[in-house]
Amino acid sequence: YGYAKNGYADFSAFYTAGQILHRGQGHQLYDSALQTEVQREFSHAAVVRNRALPYLRAPFQALMFVPLTYLSYVRAYQVWILLCGILVAVAAHFLRTRIPELQTYSWWVYYPAYFAFLPIAYGFALGQDCALMLLLVVLFVVALREGKDFGAGCLLGLALIKFQLILPLVLILLLKKQFRVLAGFSVVASVLVAISAWIVGWDGLIAYPGYLQRLNHVPAAAAIFPGMMPSLRGLIEGWMNPMHSSVALDILTGAISLATLVWAARRWDAKSPRSSKIYLAGVSSALIAALLAGYHAFSYDLSLVCPVVLLAAGSALHDADPDASTRRILLLGAGGLLFAPLYLLLMWKARLNLMAIFPILLLWGYGRALKIWTAQAALRPV
Repeated sequence: YGYAKNGYADFSAFYTAGQILHRGQGHQLYDSALQTEVQREFSHAAVVRNRALPYLRAPFQALMFVPLTYLSYVRAYQVWILLCGILVAVAAHFLRTRIPELQTYSWWVYYPAYFAFLPIAYGFALGQDCALMLLLVVLFVVALREGKDFGAGCLLGLALIKFQLILPLVLILLLKKQFRVLAGFSVVASVLVAISAWIVGWDGLIAYPGYLQRLNHVPAAAAIFPGMMPSLRGLIEGWMNPMHSSVALDILTGAISLATLVWAARRWDAKSPRSSKIYLAGVSSALIAALLAGYHAFSYDLSLVCPVVLLAAGSALHDADPDASTRRILLLGAGGLLFAPLYLLLMWKARLNLMAIFPILLLWGYGRALKIWTAQAALRPV
C-alpha cells in the first residue's frame, strides 16, 4: 500500500491521464513534460526520478479515469482497487453460471482461485486494468459460445484498451472467417477511434504510435523489459540488454508469433457445436496464442487466462478421454501458472519471461486434446 501511496503503482499513470483530461488539456495527453508536471503534484516517485510514469493506453481509455480525479490520488486508488475486485468477482460468477465445465469446482475452491491467482493479485497491487480486461474477455467468450457473434465482436472492440493483446486475436478470427464477430468489432473500434481523435486531435492520434515506439526504445522510462514478459517476445528477446533493441530479433519474434496464431487458428474448429468442449478448447487456445503473441504482454496480463487455466486443470483431472501424457501436459501448464511462489522467484531473478513456458504447455496440451476430442466426435453416430 505504501508503494502505491507514493505513486509507484501503475495507477499513477491512469490518474495522470484523467487529470489532464479533467483540466481540458486532452490534446497534450502524450506530452511527457505535462505528464511529469501533473504527476509530481501527487507522486513522490515522479519527484524522485524527475519524470512521470508514462500513460501508454489509447486516448479513449483516459475518459474512464476522469471521475476518479474528483478524489485525492490515494482515495482514487482505493476506489479503483475496490472496483477491480468487484469486476473480478462478477467475471468469475458470470462465467461459472454459463460454462458447465467450471461447475466441477466447489465454490469455495473456484472463487478464491481467482483472487489467489498471482497475476490478478499483482495487477491489483499495481492498480492495473486487468480486471476490466478479464471481464470483457469473459463476456466475449460467453457471447461467442451462445452464438451472439455481433455482440461478441462489440465486446472485443471494447477490449482494445489493450490492443496489443486483442489484435492478435482479431487475426485468428479473420483466419477463421468470423465475419459477424469482426463486424461488431469494427463498429466499436471505429467509435473508439473517433472518440480518441476528439480527445487528442487527429494529429495527436497519428503521432500516438510514434510515442509508443520512442518509449519502447527507452525501457527504463516505461518499465518495458522483455526479460519480464511471459510471452514469445520475452522468451526470444528477454536475454539481451533491454536498452538495445534488435530489428533481427523483432522480425524473428514476429514470424514465430504469426506461426503460433496460425497454429491456434487451424486447431480451432469454429463450426463445431458451440456448447461442445471442442469449441471451448479452440477459443481457449486462441486466447493463449494471442497472449503469447502480444508484443507488450506483462505478468499481470496472464490474468486473462485464469479461466483457461482452471478449465485446463479440470480437463486434466476429470476428463478421461485424453491420454495420460496429454493430461500431464495440461496439468503441468496449469499448475505452473497457479503456483504463486514461482512468479515471486522469477520476479526476484528478473526472469519472468520463463513463465511463458506454461502457456506454451497449455497450448500444446490443448492441441493434443483437440485431436482426440475431434476424432471421438467424428466416430459418434449423427
